[in-house]
Amino acid sequence: MRYIRLSSMAAAAAAILTSVSVGPAVAGDDASTPVSCSTAALTAAIVGADPRETLSLARNCTYHLTTPFSTGEGLPPISQELTIRGNGATIVRDGNATPAFRIFHVLSGGNLRLQGLTVRGGNATIANTGTGNGGGILVDGGGALKLSGVDVIDNTASVSGGGVAVATSGTAVIRRSWVGFNNASVGGGLFSEGTLVVEGSEFGRNHAQIQGGGIDQDGGTATIHATIISRNTATVRGGGLADFGGTTNISESKIANNTTGFAGGGIVNETSLTLDKSEVSGNVVAAPGGDGGGIYNSTTNGVLNLKGSKVIRNSANGRTSTTNPTQAGGIFNDFGLLTLDHSYVRNNASTAAPGGLRTNVPITLTDSTITHNIPTNCVPNPVTIPGCTN
Repeated sequence: MRYIRLSSMAAAAAAILTSVSVGPAVAGDDASTPVSCSTAALTAAIVGADPRETLSLARNCTYHLTTPFSTGEGLPPISQELTIRGNGATIVRDGNATPAFRIFHVLSGGNLRLQGLTVRGGNATIANTGTGNGGGILVDGGGALKLSGVDVIDNTASVSGGGVAVATSGTAVIRRSWVGFNNASVGGGLFSEGTLVVEGSEFGRNHAQIQGGGIDQDGGTATIHATIISRNTATVRGGGLADFGGTTNISESKIANNTTGFAGGGIVNETSLTLDKSEVSGNVVAAPGGDGGGIYNSTTNGVLNLKGSKVIRNSANGRTSTTNPTQAGGIFNDFGLLTLDHSYVRNNASTAAPGGLRTNVPITLTDSTITHNIPTNCVPNPVTIPGCTN
């Protein structure tokens, strides 16, 4: 599933002109400013934009950024309210460009809205950008970003947020968009410490050298609805999602086919996480002694609530030993507060028992089942799980 260049957006775009004006156009019903297919024209249009202006890019144009606008910044940083209609255009850091730079940077007080656009090839490193965050797009505290029908692909950050990074007190709203093939140490696709809203989007094939292959939520709040987090990888933990701060609510979504080494093939959680009518499936923990193929819920701060959700066909399949077993293809709960309400854990597998759910503290099951897991559902376990049989 990819949400790119929606035809309805393209059809509504302004006619393509071959020059750029510095103020809003007023022809017909379109008050946007047309930007010709030229990187220089795009840079000039952003620099000269009035507050709350809309720029309309040349249809299907590729804007190649070969040199940074300023140190570490591909385009002029955004400090005001600005809308950019992509009309199917791509803004890309050219493969021959030097030095490294990100594509967009939203400063405090800035409000950037991107529509029908591809943001590609940005590269944020500590040496060149000062932070190493947000290879494609960086949102500072007090800044705001809204993506609609946008692809954020093939971006890299040396620290966090290969595709997008949102700082504390920053805001990002992502709708009908695709964040894919990005790379960072944490949060391969997206890193957020601010307020995050995601609807009808996909995070796929991103990679994190440490944690949060698809998304790393490290603070603030995240609301994720009708979204797929799939085929992401993380070397250490949280192949799909690493949840380490604030509050996260996921509804009617799917976390599937993600992979990590040691903890939480699909999700690793150490904060407050609710899964409502969602599916965690086909995720893998692959390293020796790795646990929680589907979900790893850890520490007393890890509060995990499953409501009408299913954890199915996940696996923890690394090598095992007596002192370091590979357990819980479904859910591994390590001192966390875990509640299953009208949910089930089924058809998961691990190298060592239990294959379904392992916990070292009591958990709460309400009209929920743990069945058809291998080699066992719930035994051996440090505590008894009422209602779980093998």
